[in-house]
Amino acid sequence: MKVVIACGGTGGHFYPGYALARELKHRGHETLFLVRDGDPAKTILEAEDLPSIEVKLRGLSRRPSTSWLTFLPKTFSAIGCLRKAFRSYNPDVFVGMGAYLTGAAAIAARLRSVPIVLHEANAVLGLANRAVSHIAGGLALGLPLASKIETGTLTGTPIRKELHTRGDKAAARKSLGLDPSLKTILVLGGSQGAAALNTGTPSALAALNEPVQAYHLCGKGKLEETRNAYATAGENIHSLVAEYDSNMAQAYAACDAVICRAGASTAAELLAQRLPAVLIPYPHATADHQTYNARALEAAGIGRLLHESDLNAKTLAEALTTLPKEPVQSPESLIGLPPAAQSAARLADVVEQTSKAVR
Repeated sequence: MKVVIACGGTGGHFYPGYALARELKHRGHETLFLVRDGDPAKTILEAEDLPSIEVKLRGLSRRPSTSWLTFLPKTFSAIGCLRKAFRSYNPDVFVGMGAYLTGAAAIAARLRSVPIVLHEANAVLGLANRAVSHIAGGLALGLPLASKIETGTLTGTPIRKELHTRGDKAAARKSLGLDPSLKTILVLGGSQGAAALNTGTPSALAALNEPVQAYHLCGKGKLEETRNAYATAGENIHSLVAEYDSNMAQAYAACDAVICRAGASTAAELLAQRLPAVLIPYPHATADHQTYNARALEAAGIGRLLHESDLNAKTLAEALTTLPKEPVQSPESLIGLPPAAQSAARLADVVEQTSKAVR
């Protein structure tokens, strides 16, 4: 087959498409990526000898702005360019991984009578996927959908291979310089950090009736304020604070539990790592999708949902004490998902089946 894959914009949208392409390539298929112009993902694709086309298109601002006036003309222009690309490449199937580029490319695919597969990593369809879901021949799901209106195949969301299994806890703590004997909490606020987690976590850990240590990834530019929050929280909290960690396999291996947002990639990684987590959804996420992601992880037995509006030292400490004390065995199976190592293959199966069904 020849497969066009639209992804990029964020790591959460790019990596599943990248993992799918590698699986399809292993099966003897050919792929062509659609990425936005200037997308840093292009460098990764070039290194892997995966061809791509840059598309001049940006997402629609959630708040009213002058960009709204040019969005539709730019979208129609992008669709026209994409139709030419589809005509030239003549693909057997198109796969959209979500985000704004998926919408325009799916319309171009439909105009060329190319079968469409959508992948939705969240428990709620994103704006682009929802807009074009009625013309898709296949829908692959990273989490069970909160709404039962749409139906699809539970494939999971592909994640990096090094995160498929847990690493050695003792080795990870030694490498990071953490105390090997203390209960360790990993705090994740995302690449930009989360002020509520950075300032609220230290006092919550101080409220626990046991000594703990935190490995806290606070986000760019948030280092000083987060360290100050720990310094004033109490003497029974040991902390290691960093802006980010490129070695997330080691970070997960070192910890016993996690405090984090509930984005789709994080959810997939927690399931694979079998790590209990207090999930504090980003309150301004589109369609409140992080809350539904958190509920899916609650159903899998590893998550505890705590809304940011209810967040304080007492509620966070209570949530931590109610988490499972040991890793949950096969939490993904409790919500119908395959193991992480099988997600890319399951997604490739949907792509192949959708293409064959239309031929």
